[in-house]
Amino acid sequence: MSQSSDFKLLRSFTSPDLLQNRLKGYVKGVVSDEVLPHAEVVRLSRIIRAGLSMEDHKSRLKERLGCEPSDEQIADSLRISRADLQSKLIQCSLAREKLAMSNVRLVMSIAQKYDNMGAEMADLVQGGLIGLLRGIEKFDSTKGFKISTYVYWWIRQGVSRALVDNSRTLRLPNHLHERLGLIRNAKIRLEEKGVTPSIDRIAESLNMSQRKVRNATEAISKVFSLDREAFPSLNGLPGETHHSYIADNRLENNPWHGVDEWALKVEVNKLIDSTLQEREKEIIRLYHGLDKECLTWEDISKRMGLSRERVRQVGLVAVEKLKHAARKSNMEAMLVKH
Repeated sequence: MSQSSDFKLLRSFTSPDLLQNRLKGYVKGVVSDEVLPHAEVVRLSRIIRAGLSMEDHKSRLKERLGCEPSDEQIADSLRISRADLQSKLIQCSLAREKLAMSNVRLVMSIAQKYDNMGAEMADLVQGGLIGLLRGIEKFDSTKGFKISTYVYWWIRQGVSRALVDNSRTLRLPNHLHERLGLIRNAKIRLEEKGVTPSIDRIAESLNMSQRKVRNATEAISKVFSLDREAFPSLNGLPGETHHSYIADNRLENNPWHGVDEWALKVEVNKLIDSTLQEREKEIIRLYHGLDKECLTWEDISKRMGLSRERVRQVGLVAVEKLKHAARKSNMEAMLVKH
């Protein structure tokens, strides 16, 4: 590893994003969800606390030096080799991941209680994983707690925070947030009793009208982005979005089409003004309708007091001039389009 620091890299080994990927394997049955024996939890917890003490030591050393210490400086200050430092940090990361993955069922269970409350399940799980990692780092096996009991509250806090941060694109009034909190707690209590939390049962338990419960739950309907893929991709490539199914695809209603046309017209007018003489400019503008409607050679000849053939000849010569000038400026394709 580079001399800059093993700490940052090794901590990323158990980042919430990485655990989210591990969790996909858990859902598919790839990752084991076995319950670790208490003795194993104690062993892993001690390894983690040893690794965290090294991270604390690094922070104090940074304050003392006034700069980011190298791994050699950290190892020297701890009176161990750099290889031993790396080994202990790797053990810490692996222990942290093993404890985390043994509690993913708990994360899923808590996150599911907050589902259908306005946030994506993935965001709730991400928040739960952040809380889980924080709880694992704070866990002290010497106090006699079961790790699942201890991290439960950290996971719940992380999920609750994710719900607040990600639940709404449009902000809800405070009184509605309070009502939703009451409904959420009532739902959890009913589920713990084995009762299906229907609207009428929630309303009865809260002494609240069914209309208020229904209005509150409808207010947190999930908001989907139009840029979100309509169907999951099977090959990893971006697929059709919701927008592509409901958007008006008619060219005349595409705002960018209007911008393109305007920009094209500006460039063509610049080319005409810099290349043609006044009579040629007028004939080209009238014949191709650059200002208004398109006129025939006959109509232009009457307006300008020239013969039809003369107008046609001047117009054709003017077009060749424009093509030549466009080729020199790499603008020929734009002329053809226009």
